[in-house]
Amino acid sequence: MKKIIFLLMLGVIGFNLTATAQKAITSVHFYDVKNAEMEKNYIASLKEINAIMAEIGFSKNYYSYMKVDASDTSKTYRNCTIGHWTSEQDYKTIHEHPKFKAWGSKYKDINAVFITGQLYRKFYAAD
Repeated sequence: MKKIIFLLMLGVIGFNLTATAQKAITSVHFYDVKNAEMEKNYIASLKEINAIMAEIGFSKNYYSYMKVDASDTSKTYRNCTIGHWTSEQDYKTIHEHPKFKAWGSKYKDINAVFITGQLYRKFYAAD
């Protein structure tokens, strides 16, 4: 009987994790950073918004920053910010939150550099 209950609980947990994963969204921003100082400031702004998202109760939602290796000869889209979102509703709630909007205003000049000329896509889990 204990084995049946254990297996049943394991199945329920697995189903919930699968259901949650299927609702997840990934946003991807490709862009170019002009210089090391801009990159440093941008990374600092991402750390701040990640802390804000955790503070307002969305710690599983965050941004990560990536760039191509120095040996890569690509001329454009050498930098990337990935947004990790637990659901469409969480994405909307976070982006509409006053603290998120205040962060956007605070870093408007820094973030605008990356918005101009960026390639942006929002991806959903494939069925």
